[in-house]
Amino acid sequence: MTSLAAPVPPVPTDVPPASIAWLRASVARFSNGADHDRRRALAVDLLAEVEPEVLRRKAFDAAGGDPRLVVVGVLAGELGLPVAASDVVTAAAAYHPHVPPSADAEAALGRLVAACGGPTELTAARIGLLIQACEATAGLIRNAVPLVRAGKPPEEAVAEVLRADPPVSHTRRRVRGEDVLVPLAGTPFGAGPRECPGPAHAIALATGVLAATPG
Repeated sequence: MTSLAAPVPPVPTDVPPASIAWLRASVARFSNGADHDRRRALAVDLLAEVEPEVLRRKAFDAAGGDPRLVVVGVLAGELGLPVAASDVVTAAAAYHPHVPPSADAEAALGRLVAACGGPTELTAARIGLLIQACEATAGLIRNAVPLVRAGKPPEEAVAEVLRADPPVSHTRRRVRGEDVLVPLAGTPFGAGPRECPGPAHAIALATGVLAATPG
């Protein structure tokens, strides 16, 4: 089985600033080596200023409607980022390298870059946190809703989903020049140097929304 420690597939780096391609080339998620370590540290430092319990309470208060907008809105607020959650959702649809970015995604990303301080690695880290929280945490919420409606407490529902039906089941790695899918069974937030920088934050956002879900 391919190790999660294997490098990720490289992405183009000679790209226009403030574009979807620029974001991919500037975040830890698609970087290797020293670039990855430096960029991941930026994300870790940003999340260190955010208290998970505050996210849980604010997600409970904001719950209702599209969970992606709730998750992004609450996290962006705690990070002090004046962004439109809808722009994050639009840009997130084109985040992965195998997805051609639409004109709408490029426009949304441009607005996010402007709102987050211009095309720097810190801006990329800020946007990357919002995008990676967007679909994955919303997926965790959606998968747990039936369990909560069946009477399971939100914390138990989230734990069961992470164990049996995680929203992200595979990740990509580069092995001997080929891109391969590596299963995340048993490690829904990854492991080692590429572990998700904010598992406690994701769980807090999910349980907050789920606590407000009607039974």
